[in-house]
Order: sequence, then structure tokens, then C-alpha cells
Amino acid sequence: MEQKAVLIALEDTKSSKFYFEELIKDKKLTGKVLFAEHIGTNPSKVLEAVVQHLENNRKAIYEKKWAIFDRDSWSKEDVNSTIHRAKQLNICVGISNESYELWLLLHFERLERHTSREDLNKKINEHFRNYFGVDYSKASQDIYRYMIGYQNTAIKNAEYLMKMHIDRNGNINPEQNNPITLIHQLVMCLNSL
Repeated sequence: MEQKAVLIALEDTKSSKFYFEELIKDKKLTGKVLFAEHIGTNPSKVLEAVVQHLENNRKAIYEKKWAIFDRDSWSKEDVNSTIHRAKQLNICVGISNESYELWLLLHFERLERHTSREDLNKKINEHFRNYFGVDYSKASQDIYRYMIGYQNTAIKNAEYLMKMHIDRNGNINPEQNNPITLIHQLVMCLNSL
């Protein structure tokens, strides 16, 4: 049987893919981490990419399987049913509400209140200009290299958001909570390999 550490399905084919590809190279995880073939951007399609990959590669064994997607404007039903189905299938979910750019912004600052996609992009662009002298671009393959020195800050800020949104029963509702991201859990998983 073929043993792999992690299988990842992403909603996009640029920004987060470039980030994780560079993280994998940096951590020398090439061959241990695979990406499922991209089949769509909505949450249920991202999860389906994991399921299809597993069906097409029955001999492969993964320590962890991840579906990474944004809350965006997807229906509450699509987001919540995808999260529920992923739990049933033992697939980890790395959702960001509002978008993946929240994960990037957390490298620079802590957020505590609802933030729109436009505000996230505006703030990231300001930080990129101030720190690196360039504009932020989803198509940039250099994002990880810019951000690596700030990764611990981003993880702490993401954990802070999770604690901020935990209810009395110890649960969070990433479909409803904004801002929140669970991407840091995948980053910590990859860092631990």
C-alpha cells in the first residue's frame, strides 16, 4: 500500500495553491503531500474532489485528508452540509469566513469583528506595500516566501479567532462566524510532518 501523509483539495487554483505548494517545498514534503484534482469552487465540490481522489486511488493511505474552501457567498446549506459530511468521512475542513485572504491578513494583524472580502483585500494590499513594497496579487507565486516569517503570528491570531467564537458547548460555527479561519490547522499539520 502506498502511504502518504496528507491529501488536500482546494477551492482555488492560484492563491492558496501557490501558498501550499511553496510550504510543501520549504518543509521538504514533496511526495508526502498530494493535491486532489480541482473539480469546482463551491464547498461540496471541494469535498467531492477528496472523495473522488480516494475512490480513484484506493490503495493510497493518508494520515489526514483536507478540504479547504471559503465561506464566500455560498448557501448556508452547502457550507453546513459539506462540513457535516466531511466529519462523517473523517476529512478535515479548513474553511475561511470570509475568504482565504483572512489567513494572509492574520500574518500582520489580529481581527475581532466582521470583515468583508473587500476590506480583507484592501488591508492585505496595504500590508504588502508597507512590508514588501509590492501589491498583493492572488496570482503571485511568492506569497509564501513573503509570509513565512510571520506564520507564527498568523497561527496565534487564527487560534484567537477560534476561541472568540466558541460557544458554551465548545463548538464553533464557521459558516456563521466572521472572521474565522481554520487554515492554520492544516499549516500546523504540515509543519509537524
